[in-house]
Amino acid sequence: MLNTPRQVLPGAWQITLPLPFELSSVNVYLVRLRDGWLLIDCGLGAEESFESLRSQSASLGVPLEAITEILLTHTHPDHVGQARRLLELTGARLSISRDELEQLLRLAGSDRSPVWLDRTLHQAGVPPELVTRIEVSFDKIRRNFQELTPDRILEAGDVMETAAGPLEVILTPGHSPGHVCLYSSEHRALFSGDHILETITPNIGWLPERDALGEFLSSMDRVTPREISRLLPGHGLPFTGHREWIVATRRHHDERCGQIVTSLRGGPRTAHELVGDLWARPLAPFHHRFAVFEVMAHLEYLRRLGRVKLEGDRGFDLWRV
Repeated sequence: MLNTPRQVLPGAWQITLPLPFELSSVNVYLVRLRDGWLLIDCGLGAEESFESLRSQSASLGVPLEAITEILLTHTHPDHVGQARRLLELTGARLSISRDELEQLLRLAGSDRSPVWLDRTLHQAGVPPELVTRIEVSFDKIRRNFQELTPDRILEAGDVMETAAGPLEVILTPGHSPGHVCLYSSEHRALFSGDHILETITPNIGWLPERDALGEFLSSMDRVTPREISRLLPGHGLPFTGHREWIVATRRHHDERCGQIVTSLRGGPRTAHELVGDLWARPLAPFHHRFAVFEVMAHLEYLRRLGRVKLEGDRGFDLWRV
């Protein structure tokens, strides 16, 4: 069944694009401007995704060439993959946060395989054979990371004037280092990207020299006080109840931290070994990589709280309480 655009606010439509993953679709948003259209996120760099975006926008009477601004909530492949193609087609301005731009440039190297990524997997205790399989599984995904030159660096509190009313930029790092949400006080709506998703918990993965989980929890504090009657997410349908969602998500991460500490009471473990403790089923290489980095983000958060300690003198990192 073909997707059709869904009007979510006056002058704003949700367009759902296909993904070749377990998570089968991603949302982008077309918002009318005084002169042209704003596209929030871009979808994966794949022909099927491009044609779906073209046909759905055309059904609204909006050719892709009418897009005058593209804003990226973050630069994960399913949100950034088509950005360069669309920028070349439309000549649109590009808006992105500073930390997210730096993250993209780190990942868009010519070899598309950052040295720190392989080194991190080895340090986490992942066997070399599995590291190789993880690299193979990510090969096509890395093609979505292409260097981009923004016209505007988004800052907290920036406001974009649209037909849906003013949209305020809220910096919400955690799921990615420079993630942003857009808030409409007029309609009490939040374009939440992957910061808040109704049916899944956003993946919080380790990044060098950052406390990704701590940043994510702080970002939720920025959103909690807002009056929001409609959440417009990067995946899934619009929904309500952001404060209840935040309470449940905090509980989830508290429980995950507790599980990690319990496992470490049995003796020092690598992040790779902790994945085996926390996931009851074997994971495919693609998902194992996300699990390792999620565990590492929780370990770094716990380390900064003084609840776990790191031993790194055996060729790989061991964690203990």
